Amino acid sequence: MAISLPEWPSQEEVGGRIERLRENLATGGLDALVVTSQHNFEYYTGFRTLFWLSDTRPLFAVVRRDKPGVTIVASRIEEKNEHNGRNPRVRPVFYDGFTDDAIRAVGQVLSELPSGSAIGFDYGRDMLGRGSVALIDSLRGETSSYRLTDAADLIWTQRMVKSDHELQAVKNACYIATTAFFEGLPDLRIGMTEYAFGQQLKQRMIGLGADSVDWLPVRFGRGGRSYAQPNSGVRLELDDFVWADIGVRRADQISDLCRVAKVGKATAEQEDLYGYVRGVTLRLAEGIRPGMTGHDAFVLFERLWSERQLARISSAGRVGHGSGIALTEPPSLMAGSTEVILEDMVLHVEPKLEAAGGVFQVEEVFRVTSSGPEFLSPLAPERLPIVEL
Repeated sequence: MAISLPEWPSQEEVGGRIERLRENLATGGLDALVVTSQHNFEYYTGFRTLFWLSDTRPLFAVVRRDKPGVTIVASRIEEKNEHNGRNPRVRPVFYDGFTDDAIRAVGQVLSELPSGSAIGFDYGRDMLGRGSVALIDSLRGETSSYRLTDAADLIWTQRMVKSDHELQAVKNACYIATTAFFEGLPDLRIGMTEYAFGQQLKQRMIGLGADSVDWLPVRFGRGGRSYAQPNSGVRLELDDFVWADIGVRRADQISDLCRVAKVGKATAEQEDLYGYVRGVTLRLAEGIRPGMTGHDAFVLFERLWSERQLARISSAGRVGHGSGIALTEPPSLMAGSTEVILEDMVLHVEPKLEAAGGVFQVEEVFRVTSSGPEFLSPLAPERLPIVEL
C-alpha cells in the first residue's frame, strides 16, 4: 500500500474546519472560543510546533463568531515558524515573555467584544484543555465580565465526524500498525523482553512512515496482567501469547488497534476461542449503523457474546470507542451511553477474552456508513497467528 497522503491537513481542510466551527458557535449562542489544548489547536489552525513540550510559553487560538479565520497567540520565537507555513485563514499575534504576557494577548484579541459576551473553552467532557486560573480570572475581570462556559460538546460535534483527509490518515496509520506487527513477529526470540520487542516494532513503524508511535504496550504471557503499564523486562517463553495495542500517529490521526499471536503450537480450544472473539468483533462492527446510541451497540454486543457462556474483559466497561486526533474519543460503546453514532464517525470495537491460557482480542477500526462498516484497519487473520520458535 502506497502512503501518499500529505503530511498534514491542507489549508482548505483547516479553513473548512474553522468555518464549520463558526457556524456551530452561532448555533450554540457563543461569541468566541478560546482553544488551549494541543489537539484542538492543531485541528483548527494547522499550526505545528515542537514547543508543546514546554509549558512556559503557552499557545492559544481564538475563534470569533464575528470574524473569519482564527487568531493564534504564540511566543515571538514562533515568528519564523509561522512565516514559513503561513495560512491566510490564520492570523498570528505574538507576545514577548511568558504565560502572563500570553494571557494579556488573548484578552486583547477578545477586547472588541461587548462586556458579557459568551466565551467557550475546550474544557469539559473527555476534553481537559490546558487550564489556567489566571486566564479565567482575567476574562471574568471587571473590565470584561465575559460569560465563560465549557465548549467541549460543541467541539466534539465537529471532531467526531471525520473528513476524507482524516479517514485516509486513519487508514494509513492502521496499515502501518498491522504491517509492522506481523512483519515483526519473526524477530521474536525465546528470552527476548517485552521492552526489546516493543522497541523493534517502533523502529519498523517509523520506517513504514509513522510520524510517531505514541502508544505501544506489548505483553508476553498467558493473560492476567495489566495492559496499560510501560513495556518491561518480562521475557518471552514458549507457549506465551504476544499481545500488542498499537497507537501509530500518521499526520493528525492515530491508529489504536490490538493484535495477538501465539508462540509455539496452539491448542484446538485456543484456535476456537480466537475465531469466536474475532467473529463477534466483526459481527458487532457489521451491526452498527448511524442513529444507534453507544448503549444500543453495547446491547448488540451482549447479545452476540451471550451465544457462549464466556467471561470477558473490557476496558472501562466498554467494548468500543471513537478515535481521531486522540487515541480514544467519544462515543463510548457501553451500557447507558446516550451518545448517538453518526455517519463518518471512526469507531473501534475491541472485545477481549482471557481464557485457556491465552489473550484473545482483535480490535478493528472502521468508518460508520448507512450500509455497514468500511474497515480502515486490515482485518486480523482468520486463524490465530502462530510463531514457531
